[in-house]
Amino acid sequence: MQYVTIKQENKDGKDFFIVNAIPLKNTKNSVVQRIPHPLGSDILEFEELEDAKEAVTRAGFSYILPNGKKSGVNKAVVPQKASHTDYDRLVLNAIKDKVDSSNSAVSAAAILAISEFACDEVYEILFSKLGEDNDLIRKNAISGICRYGNILQNRIIEALKSSNWVVRNSALNCIATLANSGTCDVEAYILPLTETCNDPNSIVQTSALTTLAQVYKVYQKTKRA
Repeated sequence: MQYVTIKQENKDGKDFFIVNAIPLKNTKNSVVQRIPHPLGSDILEFEELEDAKEAVTRAGFSYILPNGKKSGVNKAVVPQKASHTDYDRLVLNAIKDKVDSSNSAVSAAAILAISEFACDEVYEILFSKLGEDNDLIRKNAISGICRYGNILQNRIIEALKSSNWVVRNSALNCIATLANSGTCDVEAYILPLTETCNDPNSIVQTSALTTLAQVYKVYQKTKRA
């Protein structure tokens, strides 16, 4: 069970409640929403504790209160107007049901849609599609992973060790995309990429060399900044 810590702060004599959050971005890389997440680098601020608890719960996590007490997901905090159903779960399940459709276009659309949800369940699905034969499904999975590149960095690096060369190559595509976007810690990828340059698959080797050069170029720029 994953927990999001709710912190209490006082500003100008008034209490506020803070939780870590991750940004959701649109295709123009603009932040359209922030949602609670244990590994989030952004924050959400609430005037009421109940509002903070509800936000964490609706994001699919449990919470740790300012006094250290842990609490599980509490359905009772869902607003009355939605008490008959959990729309987040309803929508997620509707999309999830189509992820493995026999129609590749439907499956690709589902992969693109499901990346709107930032949770471990979705991350598992996205990484499971990195080895897909269908180009569009694979590209949509890469795109979805790149939306959450900062918090999925270790998993991307781990994918470089997959027994499936297509997965390894897709992981390289993720790294190249993140490096070019300037939204990741490029230094963390340098050593894994140097190792992947010795990959037994020539296609992966080629991609690794190109990606390493891109990453190192960005690293040099950030180092001089």
